[in-house]
Amino acid sequence: MEQRKLYIIGMDAAPLWIIRDFYKEYRMDGFAELLSKGVLTEMESTMPPMTGPSWPSIYTGFRPGAHGVPEFFKMEPNYTKSVVYYDTSIKAPFWTKLSRRGFRSLIVTPAMLVKQESDPNVDMMTGFPLPARFSSNRLKEVAEKYSFAGEPEVERGLKSGELTLEEASHGYLKGTKARSEVSKELIEKNDYDLAFICFTEQDRMQHYALNKARWKDYILPMYKEVADFIEWVERRAKKEGATVMLVSDHGAQPIKRKFLMNGWLINKGYAQPKKLIEEGIKQVGSGKSSIKYDLRETLLKSGLRKRVYDKLPSSGKKLVKTAIEKTLSGTSSGDYTRLHDFDYDMGKTRAFASIANCPMTTIFVNDDRFDDGIVSADEKKALKKELMSNLLGIKDANGDKLIVNVYDADDYYEGTKLFIAPDIMAEIKPGYIIDAFGYLKSGGLFMDPEPPKSGDHLRNGIFGAISYGKGLDYAGIKKKKLYVYNVEPTVMRYFGLKPDNDRRYGPIF
Repeated sequence: MEQRKLYIIGMDAAPLWIIRDFYKEYRMDGFAELLSKGVLTEMESTMPPMTGPSWPSIYTGFRPGAHGVPEFFKMEPNYTKSVVYYDTSIKAPFWTKLSRRGFRSLIVTPAMLVKQESDPNVDMMTGFPLPARFSSNRLKEVAEKYSFAGEPEVERGLKSGELTLEEASHGYLKGTKARSEVSKELIEKNDYDLAFICFTEQDRMQHYALNKARWKDYILPMYKEVADFIEWVERRAKKEGATVMLVSDHGAQPIKRKFLMNGWLINKGYAQPKKLIEEGIKQVGSGKSSIKYDLRETLLKSGLRKRVYDKLPSSGKKLVKTAIEKTLSGTSSGDYTRLHDFDYDMGKTRAFASIANCPMTTIFVNDDRFDDGIVSADEKKALKKELMSNLLGIKDANGDKLIVNVYDADDYYEGTKLFIAPDIMAEIKPGYIIDAFGYLKSGGLFMDPEPPKSGDHLRNGIFGAISYGKGLDYAGIKKKKLYVYNVEPTVMRYFGLKPDNDRRYGPIF
């Protein structure tokens, strides 16, 4: 029996509500075909719902504790953070498994994969967050023909104020169009069994624009461009009797307020800033230490210096951290200050929030996994129980329940040895994010979101499918509870192969 082709279109941070509410108005016919003749439904992301862990879970069918990507960073014993990308040697992606059985794949800009494939059965351009790398000069030449080098560098201009939202949207749209043209040419000229094309630009734009009055003008042109590409794929799939899938790693929502989790932990006595930081916190509006603070934030957050710091080994980060602690300790001159992990007196801190900075935060108990851990194994269980109970009691400014779910992270990460796992995850209600770094010296716990947090994530992304050859039970798919971990076994079964994933998650069809 001839094996039919499979096309997978990935969209970073695409929620079902945007597509359903606006596909008609913006004539997104590619989505219309999925909605009217196929299926387009929700698919639950990882915890936290972020690009870092969720795309590798789509590629492998495993949870983050198994594939090794908890977020964009992982914690080190000395309280520094290391950048994490998806390492295919830990858990292989579905295209590698297919290549071992002789299937040919085109993989264009898979998010979180930054090392190009060497397998001759896989043509690949690597994806966000680094510039594209190519598995062959032939692919590179096609990309250069359309001036495509992966997701364009636009966010730096947005952060600095050098680019307006209109200009940024135009830049991201240009990248989306170029990726489409590159993919079309490669698909037309090569006989691939699988083509996976991942679009990421809309996520970056949503972070800056979703709570703005004109958000549709900035974001929906990218959705329209992806829909046009899907429509092109659907026309091709009809001729081939192929199947088209659409997946997103998580959703997106406008953000109206953010809650400062470490402020809450400090106020409740779970975390304790260092003495110098405490003194700075007491000096609201004094202007003292502001120069040191600005220098520190420039070093750790901006441009080339930040990328250099991220690439340092743990020992190098520790040296930098020590130098910053000794020479650049301080807080901002205003009410708001950003607290880093090394700003805490870990001899007096029992728990701190870190890394995840979205609608779900990760809280770490300061135990013997860390260099200065003070919480014993016997104390940890009671501390977690107390924290989880208290978190559920947090109210918003109107007295309504703010934290809608808390999770014992041990149940999710299942004793992973690939990174220091958080101990608790807390999820906030829609319209809010949990800030894991900021602190208000006045003691407040709520702030308006900064520009890069105008939009943020949702737990549910999307799964869509339409087949022009394989009979699919669309109504049955829509009734299922779907997870990002279900994608890998679905791909494997489609090609007649045995899934190689977490056995709790089976094929969707």
